[in-house]
Amino acid sequence: MESLEHPAQSTALARVIDRMGEEGFGSAVLDWLTPVLRPTHATAFRFDAGLQARVVLTASIGASGIALESARVYSGSGLYRHDQLIEAVRRKSEAGDDGPVILRLRREDIDNPAYGEQLWDRFGLLERVSALSPLEGHWSAINLYRDRTAGRFQASDIRRFASLAPLMLALLRRHLAALHPSAQSDAAGRIGPEAAAALLMRLPVRLSAREREVCALTLAGHTREGIGLGLGIAPSSVATLRRRAYRKLQIHGTGELFALCLHHGA
Repeated sequence: MESLEHPAQSTALARVIDRMGEEGFGSAVLDWLTPVLRPTHATAFRFDAGLQARVVLTASIGASGIALESARVYSGSGLYRHDQLIEAVRRKSEAGDDGPVILRLRREDIDNPAYGEQLWDRFGLLERVSALSPLEGHWSAINLYRDRTAGRFQASDIRRFASLAPLMLALLRRHLAALHPSAQSDAAGRIGPEAAAALLMRLPVRLSAREREVCALTLAGHTREGIGLGLGIAPSSVATLRRRAYRKLQIHGTGELFALCLHHGA
């Protein structure tokens, strides 16, 4: 397999596995794929039942924050509704087909002016390749981008991407499971942020407003990175706020938080 041809790439893949469920997972994925595919940015999105996009991964080469900023624009502005990924999910869902799909999008193929200008021209993006598949009960996509400095993907790059897609999607699935263990995400997925916030207000321990926001979004199934994007803070700050809240509540995870809220809500 492409990813295991050289010892350095095996070491990079090992770092990806070590970072599952952690903030550095996206950067580790990008480092692993750089020698093989030379992407400049990577993102991953999960689409809910209403096809709203939630960010689960961003990473950029070097100190650039372009992937993070573009993901914020993509999910927060509603421009994702003009993405071919949404149409692909609709087609697959209507056909009852849950098989993975590989998609290639070039700047010149984009018809919607706002989508093209605000998400592609603004950040100098030329091309994107995506692997789309149902993961943890939601359609999810992992995307690799090339910008003007890197040039376009070649046919051989697309073949390599397609061969690595099953492994990339499996790694993303494990990462999401580590962020939200299945036994916890099913329960957390049945409560919205507003209902979660109301339950958190009933707890006997006083949390700060920011801690309550983070905990409510955690109960609603948002990832740490997604919470950070939504609140305009770094994922590391989300982790700090959640850890502080859990310490006050004397609990250790989302499952215990959910059970505690249910107990006091009752």
